[in-house]
Amino acid sequence: MNSLTQNQKELLKSKEWRQSHLYKIIDKHRELVTYVPNRAQKHYAENKHTRNLILKSRQIGFTTEGCIDMLDRSLWTKNFNGLFIAQDLDTAKDLFSNKIELAWKNYPLQQLYKTDTQSARQLKFDYGDGTVSSITVDSSGRAGTFNKVHITEFALVAKNFPDKATEIIEGTIPAVPIDGEVTIESTAEGAGGMFYEMFMEAWGRGEPTNPKEYKAHFYNWQWDDDGL
Repeated sequence: MNSLTQNQKELLKSKEWRQSHLYKIIDKHRELVTYVPNRAQKHYAENKHTRNLILKSRQIGFTTEGCIDMLDRSLWTKNFNGLFIAQDLDTAKDLFSNKIELAWKNYPLQQLYKTDTQSARQLKFDYGDGTVSSITVDSSGRAGTFNKVHITEFALVAKNFPDKATEIIEGTIPAVPIDGEVTIESTAEGAGGMFYEMFMEAWGRGEPTNPKEYKAHFYNWQWDDDGL
């Protein structure tokens, strides 16, 4: 950080600035571009709770948003541990290599960190002062305490792997601290199942009254501006 100007240091204090300038993604045209949050991603960031359920149309960009947000937290929050859960191992590997690892490989401030990239689906960032943060992508819940857990396509997980879904809800999520964050997002897989029931309960209740209650967010095709 000593090599940065004072103006650069001030800009880097802003999460909004970092997420609109420092991270690369592959867009819907298969081009490498700087990530700039779209309308739906901005709206969610401004309205999310500690526990969130997102019912979405396809190609809105919440998986991308989750990957970039978790990477940014790993890079800018000491002792942060994030877990991203995909519906299967192949998808987990794809998300890690084509979103998280790609953003890290194109990150302009890599020199600020010592990294451990030996794991196929995990990045560890050593701040050089004895603190380490990490981001892990997997296809199931795992033991440990995580500051943020993001689950993508949970309705599909619950439909095809009900035991895995139960493990996530009963084992992984309760270990997230009250001031941590949980995001469960999915397209609809019919009017039924674990995700449907959780979403409809939260939607009917309205605004949560405590940190452990879920907040329901609905983003249909009308939010699909650019399909990141």
